Amino acid sequence: MKQFKFLQKTFLLPLLAATFLISCSPEEPEAILEQELITTVELTFTSSSEEDQIVRWSTTSANSESITLKANSEYQVEIAFYDESDPADIEDITEEVIEEADEHQVFYEFSGVTIPFVQGGSDALDEDQNPVFINTVWSTGEIGNGVVSVYLIHEPTTKASTTRDGFGGETDVAVDIPLVVIE
Repeated sequence: MKQFKFLQKTFLLPLLAATFLISCSPEEPEAILEQELITTVELTFTSSSEEDQIVRWSTTSANSESITLKANSEYQVEIAFYDESDPADIEDITEEVIEEADEHQVFYEFSGVTIPFVQGGSDALDEDQNPVFINTVWSTGEIGNGVVSVYLIHEPTTKASTTRDGFGGETDVAVDIPLVVIE
């Protein structure tokens, strides 16, 4: 009997205490989703009177391309986001942006030129029917030189702003591309 009490104190009680402590441990923390890596932004400009123009910005190139548009014209503009960090496994991040439309907003900010834009007919919409601006229509005016700043915003606090700061949220990617409007 003494031997049983000794075993109980030495092995059984600590084993039960350990089992109790393990079973009452706090819940596992939720996994934090990492932000997608975006290495390339591609803009495709389509017009009924011109050949398509594709302008790419990449973290791995000098990014010397400019956008050249004709004055007083209308362009269908489609934007795409890619992770090309592994050339053998290029990932189209655009699909994820569309799937998570409530959590994303594309915003174009022009300086030096005035180019109004509206949603394109095939643009993605969030659950409140706000456009994401993956597909847009740009209307050029007078000739001039400027820059378009392109932003992919994650979790904007509003989707109705006219400035980048007004959207809130985090910037997934920001790109400045020279823009020329010609005669």
